[in-house]
Amino acid sequence: MPKKSVGDGGRQRLPTIADVADAAGVSRATTSRALSNYGYVSDEVRAAVAAAAEKLGYRANTVARSMRAGTTKTIGFIGADIENPFFSAAMRGITDVAHEAGYETILFNSYERGDLERAAIRVLEEKRIDGIIVAPASVVDIDHLGATQKQGVPLVVIDRAIDQLECDSVVANNFTAAHMAAQHLLTLGHRRIGLLAGTSSVDVFPGVSRTRGGRLKARGPVRPVTERIRGYLAALDAFDVSHDSHLIKWFHLGGGEPPEALVEAMLDLPEPPTAVMATDDAATKALFRGIKARGLKIPKQISLMGFDDLEWTQMVSPTLSVVSQPAYEIGEEAARLLLRRIEDPGTPVEQRILDTTLVLRSSCSARRE
Repeated sequence: MPKKSVGDGGRQRLPTIADVADAAGVSRATTSRALSNYGYVSDEVRAAVAAAAEKLGYRANTVARSMRAGTTKTIGFIGADIENPFFSAAMRGITDVAHEAGYETILFNSYERGDLERAAIRVLEEKRIDGIIVAPASVVDIDHLGATQKQGVPLVVIDRAIDQLECDSVVANNFTAAHMAAQHLLTLGHRRIGLLAGTSSVDVFPGVSRTRGGRLKARGPVRPVTERIRGYLAALDAFDVSHDSHLIKWFHLGGGEPPEALVEAMLDLPEPPTAVMATDDAATKALFRGIKARGLKIPKQISLMGFDDLEWTQMVSPTLSVVSQPAYEIGEEAARLLLRRIEDPGTPVEQRILDTTLVLRSSCSARRE
């Protein structure tokens, strides 16, 4: 039996090829050939080695084997927030494609924290991972991602494209998503449309400011929330509707003013909105709760357009009209891009933008005078 290692609290050390060879009564070279299934080994010896390995609980050193083979057949995924249904759906898409191609996936959750993302990158590099898919916590603090690329590790980013990096990316068409949602409300006759925007990023979202022409613009780096606000404002422009900064509220999921308080402030305006829309699921929930708490009827007194087609949006009354993101498909496409780059590192960089869908249900109706 394998000896106990010193200083490990008496925990039994993992058996080695030498242990298996001793138990089977053959040389280490023969044992290695039998376990790796290469070279000539008699059936009798192969059976003896297999029985010894099984009895000892031997597991192959996959790291050492991968260093010899040049591949681990393993990829990593670093999600920004796995509790967010968007990232969990993307994760399923990644793992499904990877598994079909014979790859395993190691999963990390950064909790939208740059330090945890950096730690995950280090672990994956130490494990000689074949490639990494990451939903970056920041689109500004990215030196560690660039350093990973310089190490020769294939990298794909999802949800948040980073222009400063020459890497493959897969995102939803965030501008068009919000433009489409706002346009639907405008077509129904609404002109006072409130927007609640949520952000969980470590990047500070500076909000909106006025241009010299008196119109509003979203500030800050290109992120989903800024692109969705820009899409909303562009839809107002298309219908020649004035911009009102009081109708745009934003919150940080990590703290600050609770979103329900922002909804209340929006509904308390001298000219309250006749319709409201969200930039994500957290904002959708806050709008729904805030409107219900006020005792307003949806859509009779106020229309509501949500974001993300999650199960709960079909279980409430009324059912919610939403923008549906192709989260699973984003994960699938990211995995395909990564596997392609692993096989052919010189392939041109691709930035893929997937369309969203407007799902119309019962929460939106024509504006009533």
